[in-house]
Amino acid sequence: MNNSPENCSLFKEALALASSMRARVAVVSVTPEYEGNMNRFFLKDADQQLKAPFQEILKDAEEYVASLGLSIDTIHRIGKPDEEICAVAYEVNADLILLGCAKRLQVERMLLGRTTVEVIINSPCDVLLMPQDGELRFDRLLVGIDGSAASIEAGMRAIDIAKSYGSEVHALYVTNIPTDRSLRYGVTKEAERKGWKILKEFVSQGKEQDVSVIAAVRGNIPEDCLAAYAQEKNIHLIILGAQNDSLGFDMFSGSVIERIVSRTPCPVLVAKKQRV
Repeated sequence: MNNSPENCSLFKEALALASSMRARVAVVSVTPEYEGNMNRFFLKDADQQLKAPFQEILKDAEEYVASLGLSIDTIHRIGKPDEEICAVAYEVNADLILLGCAKRLQVERMLLGRTTVEVIINSPCDVLLMPQDGELRFDRLLVGIDGSAASIEAGMRAIDIAKSYGSEVHALYVTNIPTDRSLRYGVTKEAERKGWKILKEFVSQGKEQDVSVIAAVRGNIPEDCLAAYAQEKNIHLIILGAQNDSLGFDMFSGSVIERIVSRTPCPVLVAKKQRV
């Protein structure tokens, strides 16, 4: 956690979510490791000066929560933020990691977004990405389904959330056909047939759990289709899947996750394979 606007908003949403789930909150602040020697520049207690702002954030968070009559665990670490966040998640056996995300241009994501990507790749649990000033609601969910193991996990998470909160579930399959192939006769229709077959299986899974699913097939760029559909249907939470060992190249994984987060005002939940 840092004192950015998106993380301040995230903190309040995390408290509200934890309260509804009766869950314990651990707030982590990581001081990036400095490999230079600032003492050479006549800075006394350079290490402490680096740590102080991050420790102060935790102190402020603890005092704020105490004013509400609640309590949290505060953890300060030194090192690479993504590594330390994931390490703490393993240590406390976390069920969910919440990260704040600012909207950024593509170049900014390449330079500044690696922490989020690395946390998603290495996290032992689901990762919830909250945009600045985002609001966490569960009325309408959108899950990206493409038949991969990762998207099946995302679908299971959508059904679980819907059962707990009475959510309306939307499932979207994106044909994602390369431009050169889309011009060939029958390719688009075949991709749509495949999509409807996959969606039909997911709809059946929902029915088995007494969850109604609204299915749709769109084309052609996954992040564009997801963002447009979310806006059109006033979606409150997008659920996508990601492999445990790598973001891979699944339709709804990897760079698609980064791009969709930058394009939609609603939170994105990245579902990871559940630990046994």
